[in-house]
Parts: sequence; C-alpha cells; structure tokens
Amino acid sequence: MEDQLAAECERKILDRLAAAGPAGLTTGALLSREKAGTRRGRICRDVLKRLLRNGDIGNLGSAGRPRYVAGEHFKPLEIAYDHVAGRAHESGTRLASRTALSKGLPGAAAKKVDEALKLLVSEGVLVRLKWAGKPVYVHASALPRPEPAGEPVSGAASAGPRKPDETDVRRAYRETVDEFGYPDVLIHEVFLRLGGELKSFKDVLREACRAGRAVAGVGDWSLSSPEERSAALYINGRPHLRIRFRE
Repeated sequence: MEDQLAAECERKILDRLAAAGPAGLTTGALLSREKAGTRRGRICRDVLKRLLRNGDIGNLGSAGRPRYVAGEHFKPLEIAYDHVAGRAHESGTRLASRTALSKGLPGAAAKKVDEALKLLVSEGVLVRLKWAGKPVYVHASALPRPEPAGEPVSGAASAGPRKPDETDVRRAYRETVDEFGYPDVLIHEVFLRLGGELKSFKDVLREACRAGRAVAGVGDWSLSSPEERSAALYINGRPHLRIRFRE
C-alpha cells in the first residue's frame, strides 16, 4: 500500500512541477492537498526528499524558503551568470562588488555567484579589478577599446564585428512582428533576423527592459526548443522567452 502511495505521490509531484515550468512551486503549493499530519502527507514528503537527493528535482530557493523545479529547470549557475552579467552591465563604468552584483538572487543561484564571476571574467565579459584591496568588477563593454598597434586601419575591419544597438534590434523585432502578426514574439526569432553575437543582443534587450522600453514575457518553457531557451532573458531568476517593445 505504501509503495502504491509513494508512486502516486511521485507522479503528482513531477506532473505539478512540469506544469509549473521554470517558475517552480513552494512546498505549500506543491503539497497543498497532502496534509503534513496524514499518512499520505508523510509519504509524499519522503518522496519529495528522495527526488531531491536523486536530482530528479531541484530547489532554487533556500532550505527555509524552498522553490522546487523539475530537474531540467534546475540551472542555478546559468541563472547566476545572467543575473551578474546583467547587473554589471547596468552599472556601466561604476565598479561593482560581489555583494552588489549578487543582490536579488535566490538561494541556490546565490551559491553559484563565485563560479559565475570566474566564468564571466575568463570569458572576458567582466573585468576584475581591486579597490582598497578588495575585488571589484566592471562590464567589459564599459571600458574603452585599446588602439591597435602599428598603422591604423580604417573601416569595419579594424573594429571587428559591430555590436548591435537598440535601433538594430528594433528593426529585427518589427520584421518578426510583421511575420507573426502579434507584438509578443520569441526572443530567438528576433535574434535569427538580427544575427551576430547572442550575448550582445541580450544585453540590448536587458537594458531596454530595465529602462521600460521593452517588456519580457515568460512564454511556455515546456514547448520551447533548446535554441529558444538559449536566447531566454533571466529576470529575477526566471527565464523569459518573449519580448515586446513599446513604441
């Protein structure tokens, strides 16, 4: 009998988390129908712990305030990476500490901040400096580019691939809207029409959202492709697949 209850609880937990997508569920929302004081409630909570141990699900929150997600959505490093990169870009030329860059991150992602910082520095997205003996960071895009040695070369060949600005992105956005017929479109579809570097493209979108010139939408993660997911913007730890520019 207990095995049957456990199997039923496991199926319901996984189904509810699959339906919740990357937003996840709290313990109360996940097990609201399985009261803690009952036999069924005890079994379901044991199943929940087992699923966590086995990595079938993850906790993006903290021990005290859990937020459970299906295993495919448990990406704390990716969330930390995008969050830190976004806050650094928003800071412009201002030097930012680790504490400032990690502000607002949920529990599991907050534990990945140091790893995310190392990745961002190694990839050249952030530059690590020291201020009063402590490490601080600045987004590489905020620093002036050094002049190349030797004779100056004019034209685009000396500057490398041009980073897109909001005008470029809006042009690709309008093309996407014209094709699909509605204003909330997949970020990936806009990127396909723009081309170039995904990181620079997402930086433009992030800045437009912060300034209120664009609004990101969550979309349906369960129906999205890996390419569409790679273009998602992470805002407050949640991936957003869609974008709408304000005119």
